[in-house]
Amino acid sequence: MKEDEDNSNKLPDISDFYLNVPLYKSFTFNDQQRDALLKLYHFKGHIDCYCISCQQPSVFHTDNSVMYLNQGSNRPPSLVDENNRITKHKFSCSRNEEHQLFFFFLIHNNTITKIGQYPSLADLAAVEIRKYRTILGNDLWLEFSKAVGLTSYGIGIGAFVYLRRIFENLVEDAHQKQIASNGWDEDLYKRSRMDEKISLLRHPLPDFLVKNKSVYSILSKGIHELKEDECLDVFPIIKLGIELILDEKSEQLQREKKIKLASKEIGELNQRLKSTDSK
Repeated sequence: MKEDEDNSNKLPDISDFYLNVPLYKSFTFNDQQRDALLKLYHFKGHIDCYCISCQQPSVFHTDNSVMYLNQGSNRPPSLVDENNRITKHKFSCSRNEEHQLFFFFLIHNNTITKIGQYPSLADLAAVEIRKYRTILGNDLWLEFSKAVGLTSYGIGIGAFVYLRRIFENLVEDAHQKQIASNGWDEDLYKRSRMDEKISLLRHPLPDFLVKNKSVYSILSKGIHELKEDECLDVFPIIKLGIELILDEKSEQLQREKKIKLASKEIGELNQRLKSTDSK
């Protein structure tokens, strides 16, 4: 139990500190962690982030001008004995310096807490996953957006519910396509567990989903057994898995579209050539 508490309070890396830590997530620090926290606070460098104004991935640079918003001073906090110290951190887009990210943190009782961010995690994520709208359809895409939005407010179990619904719909979509195929055993499918259903649908389903069907059991365990923080910790991994499944499905659909178009045009070309030969 002590080890779990230590891991939950472990300071994140720089990119996670700004971009992935949800609002009101707190980290306890001590004298030994002070140097690591100072590096986060006085970070000089850049982070990779989607720019909602440019509408494309970009690199954001910090000018290292951390502002201390209360107590009338810009002196750095002592970090181990300072209370109610609020700071603002600004990053500017490398394409347009007027496109900016803002982060706000509170130091109190040896803890650091993210208390504000603009644009929000939900806004940034919604833009990033917009490309999946065509694949998922409006309803499922909104559920994907809701899952990401919930994590930005520290709600992990609810986010897992939406991701599991998306996973189930991807499987059901393949099921509907397979029903009419020769040799399909619908009774066997209905009696099967999810992992068995995925094996039965291995041909129409994306290969990544078939090889990583354990995603479903992880989602189910998250909903029924894991705590909020545990779901939040693994959410980025599961989200990435869902995105890879959607990427592969998108590639399949594009390939099928090209094959259909090429077959049609080759057929029409063949007919024209035959017509020319007969004259």
